[in-house]
Amino acid sequence: MIQLYELSGKNDLRFSPPCCSVKLCLIHKNIKFETVPVKFSEKNKISFSNQKLVPVLKFKDEFVSDSWNIYNWLDENFNHNKLFVNENSKNFSYFLYLWTSRQLLPVLFKIIADEIPNILEKKDRDYFIKTREERINGPITKYKTQKDIFAKEFRKLINPIRKLIEKNGFISGNNPNIEDYIFFGNLKWVYSCSSYQLLVSDDPVYKWYSEIIKLTSK
Repeated sequence: MIQLYELSGKNDLRFSPPCCSVKLCLIHKNIKFETVPVKFSEKNKISFSNQKLVPVLKFKDEFVSDSWNIYNWLDENFNHNKLFVNENSKNFSYFLYLWTSRQLLPVLFKIIADEIPNILEKKDRDYFIKTREERINGPITKYKTQKDIFAKEFRKLINPIRKLIEKNGFISGNNPNIEDYIFFGNLKWVYSCSSYQLLVSDDPVYKWYSEIIKLTSK
């Protein structure tokens, strides 16, 4: 059986955006899998992958790391329920993979950074605070008073996605697929780690999020 190594917090909370996206892809393709929780302090669990980041997918004697590599591996090895329906789909998905990780996640981090330690056990919490404060060159709470500003920026950034959802129902079209799963991981991260209300309830993106969240319970 396929094993998905994914980031885990306190009380077995799974909150990593790319891990969430990969999980939805596995569900989409009806592939049986089991998850292996990996805390920040348990990177030894994925030492076999010769790198230190999740997600990692392991199948028999093979392993694949990095979510984009995993998406491709899944379609190459499991032909049913294709993630990339054509080359245009693959190109757009790659854009979303880059755009979400390099443009959206940094904005979202500023909104939830001060709350992420709350979902981590002490050893992981200390590691997270130390490494992130070094990365942002300041305290983890430095953005706390500006959350509304960053949320407004995020809502504006995703307006093209909102238009797609309004037009089609899903980012991928009439039914959810990899484009939805890639984008979904970002919102799941926020709602897993923070009490901040990122989107209003009548926002089409929030309604879309509520639809996709149902898939994660399968």
